[in-house]
Amino acid sequence: MNNYPTLTGARVRLRPMEYADAGLLVNAASDGELWKLPFTLIPSADTVDDYIRIALTGREQGTMLPFIIEDIASAAAIGTTRLWKIDRNNRKLEIGGSWLSASWQRTWVNSEAKFLLLQYAFETLNCVRVQFTTDVTNEKSRNAILRLGAKLEGIVRNERIMADGRKRDSIRFSVIDDEWSRVKQDLLLRLKAQGAGSDAQAAANSSFTSRMGVTGAP
Repeated sequence: MNNYPTLTGARVRLRPMEYADAGLLVNAASDGELWKLPFTLIPSADTVDDYIRIALTGREQGTMLPFIIEDIASAAAIGTTRLWKIDRNNRKLEIGGSWLSASWQRTWVNSEAKFLLLQYAFETLNCVRVQFTTDVTNEKSRNAILRLGAKLEGIVRNERIMADGRKRDSIRFSVIDDEWSRVKQDLLLRLKAQGAGSDAQAAANSSFTSRMGVTGAP
């Protein structure tokens, strides 16, 4: 048993990523052949081992918490997400590395997963800032982040070099601690509208298991 957090909502569970998840990740990414997308890094059968190794190395170093996204009803792995760029001194981090199988995109899954991550960041890790970064060309991701209630901050030019050599401009958003109460209530209302009903509030009251290995500021 590991000591990393498992975050559990009404219909989604975020559990720690492990080396044994390679096949599950490739299977989830094959729904839509997501590794072909030009604006993000999603593992294929050829790259999944390195993908997991980098994520778990970051976890060992204390800068990252990578999760497998599971549909509770079927126990199927349907994507991944992570907390990373964890800065303990300044109590901030980034939510990123997020992707979902094509058939689960534009459903309630993203809202619930991001709610669990934001709640954990602000209410358990006591963060003062949570940021999101995406490719300026990824309109779907940009709109999804705005729907969460994050504020647009600006464009970071040549923020990273992609696998094909492209110099990527990224767009950055954030939620700060003073905004969390409003963002939380808006997300709960959205989850209720998406069918979670009273379970959404129950998830808000108890959104992670007792296996908590990270306490205090990130």
